[in-house]
Amino acid sequence: MYFYTSKKGTLLFKSWEIDSDMEFWFAIGGIILIGLLYEMVKSFRSCLIVEARRGTDGENKPILDPDHRRLREYFDGGVDCLQHFLCTLFYALEWTLFFLLILVVIGYNVWNLVAALTGVTLGYLVFGRGRST
Repeated sequence: MYFYTSKKGTLLFKSWEIDSDMEFWFAIGGIILIGLLYEMVKSFRSCLIVEARRGTDGENKPILDPDHRRLREYFDGGVDCLQHFLCTLFYALEWTLFFLLILVVIGYNVWNLVAALTGVTLGYLVFGRGRST
């Protein structure tokens, strides 16, 4: 396999043929949008995790504190199950978007690679402020 720079090609599915300039630019815009959504979901999930780590007094505490109080609270039902379920859903959505981007990139089209990198870079610029990772 090798990288190519043609504006014509197939994007993910055999039925998604790109034959015109308009289809090419819509595909590039869609890939950038997927990258932006990936970073948005990643940042939102990070915010949910930070909120889940907050103690009842509002102080930010690690989940595994030295006396394992937070861990016991988690298994005793002290941590909101809905919040954990939302984190799980956003985790699945984050990985789904990530795998879509990987599938786009392994099509070996340089323009798709640049669009994916542009999307995640812009997404981190807009949504990644204050995120630890």
